[in-house]
Amino acid sequence: MQAEAGELLADRPELWVVLLADTKELAATSARVSPDAPAPPTHIHDRHADCFLVLGGVVLLELGGEEQLVEPQSWIQVPRGVVHTFAAGGTEPVRFVNLHAPSCGLGTYMRGLMAARSDEDRRRAWESFDARPVPGDSGIDPATAVVCRLGGDEGETITDRPGRRVTLLGDTEELAVTESVYGPGERGPDMHVHREHTDAWLVLEGALAFELRDGVAFEAPAGTFVLVPPNVAHGFSNEHEETARFLNLHAPPCGFGDYMRDGKSGFDQHEPPPDGGLDPGSVVIRTT
Repeated sequence: MQAEAGELLADRPELWVVLLADTKELAATSARVSPDAPAPPTHIHDRHADCFLVLGGVVLLELGGEEQLVEPQSWIQVPRGVVHTFAAGGTEPVRFVNLHAPSCGLGTYMRGLMAARSDEDRRRAWESFDARPVPGDSGIDPATAVVCRLGGDEGETITDRPGRRVTLLGDTEELAVTESVYGPGERGPDMHVHREHTDAWLVLEGALAFELRDGVAFEAPAGTFVLVPPNVAHGFSNEHEETARFLNLHAPPCGFGDYMRDGKSGFDQHEPPPDGGLDPGSVVIRTT
């Protein structure tokens, strides 16, 4: 198994978008947006969270009518009910990975929006998705959104010892995400399955080695997005001499934040079933 390119949705000077994954629990796109690209209208999602990993350039983020500039190597997590929009915030294009949890049909919506040739086409695309334009001062408290720089200085420290650092960046009802640094030889949990949620990774530095059912294994170097659906047995580790840094996402969280804090049972993590779990062919591996 190896990383593949996603589905190209737009390739224009002002906008480049690739669909990386679109499952029930989580959808992801990789995008490059220029300052000339029109911003989405101020909007709200009623049933899902809208999240961004800012990779390059600056995002101009509007939350509840207030604007802020978000620098590269930052995580944005906008829970359902928070009014927001975004655009390129500087003179250069912005690069980001955008994640929606749950998907709510993001792929269908994006295909329709990218193919739109009229305001009526765009209206139909919006109406097919969990998004609706609203005034910027409505919705729930924008303070529930997360804007967090990576690197361990912001967010909630879970582990900080030689060879391993784990920081909880966001933990809302839709999604929990951690930033982890694994030194050489550091291992994640033994082979396991999640019955009720999706497990995903964005590898930022170094590489992770993944193990699946029936001896299936693959490497995920920096710039790789990996998505493991429910009931697929998996494990991961850093098998190299270089440090690995990555985001790990659980959608929905199913108690992941509390599990990371105290290690107590109750989290949706289980031994692989006797039959080994679902076919590992459903795992998504994409270059970002």
